[in-house]
Amino acid sequence: MTDAPIYVYEYLLRSGVALNAVSMRRVFAGALIYVDGGYGCVHPWPEFGDAPVEEQLRLLSDGVTTPVTALALRCAEIDGAARRASVSLFEGLEIPRSHYSWSFATDTEAQMERVLTEGWPAIKAKGFANYGETTRFLEGCAKRFESQGVRLRVDFNGVLDRLTFGKFIEFMPLRVYRALDFVEDPFPYDPAAWEAVRQKWGVKLALDKGWRDGTQGFDAVVVKPARRDWRIVAETHPQYPLVLTSAMDHALGQMFAAYEAAVALSEGQALDFCGLCTEHLFEKDEFFERVTSHGGHLSADRSGGGLGFGEVLEALPWRRL
Repeated sequence: MTDAPIYVYEYLLRSGVALNAVSMRRVFAGALIYVDGGYGCVHPWPEFGDAPVEEQLRLLSDGVTTPVTALALRCAEIDGAARRASVSLFEGLEIPRSHYSWSFATDTEAQMERVLTEGWPAIKAKGFANYGETTRFLEGCAKRFESQGVRLRVDFNGVLDRLTFGKFIEFMPLRVYRALDFVEDPFPYDPAAWEAVRQKWGVKLALDKGWRDGTQGFDAVVVKPARRDWRIVAETHPQYPLVLTSAMDHALGQMFAAYEAAVALSEGQALDFCGLCTEHLFEKDEFFERVTSHGGHLSADRSGGGLGFGEVLEALPWRRL
């Protein structure tokens, strides 16, 4: 915990539709922090057990950190050091390539055309408890993307059970099955059950929730650097590639995830296609307008050094915590 004064700016992000299978929200509250010349992002997800942002900030004002605020402070420390040196954190680093995060709030045809025209390597969509809806969507993608070899990823956030997931795979059209890259958190993690469905159906699974206890039954581990240190995950699962993603948070948090992914790549960490390109999931603001992605390649904003957005951050109405 820092002794320097902390300043905060609370924000609301808006999406066109719910962003995952366990939340119906379209408005997302968070806060930027400013500490000793650096900036960080506090973006809790109460659906996944986080305290709301008001509680996060109250605890922080009392000198108590949570996993979310601890990483925000770490981000601010790294960002501040780079800004004082007048260098971008992305200098000399390569941001690894990402899949396309599908938006069900945006026209389907326009997104398909973008994926094909720009040459995205894979798409990732949220899965629905009504898996038939997910199957129909994936079939449309498989038909359209077949000639380009675009891989299909789906994240159920654990809303299915083992039996239902088996039906999802069993009745899946062959072209979808062949294009399927992995399924993330199909049902709550159970090592024996996950390994059994992997073997029975010949599908790859990606583990997010339950990674601490993961022993078998998965092929990759999903990590959000704004929520946990990817190095700890890599040490826990050295034999598996990581899929580093944004926390579907503020553009500053998105850039922090991209920076951590770039560091991981530079250090030789095995990575699968990441999920860093999420700016199009939200209504545009002064921050998201500066973030662009093309074909899975995220372009970083470099204004002001550090994680960028210099003059936009400086103009915000900060208040002391």
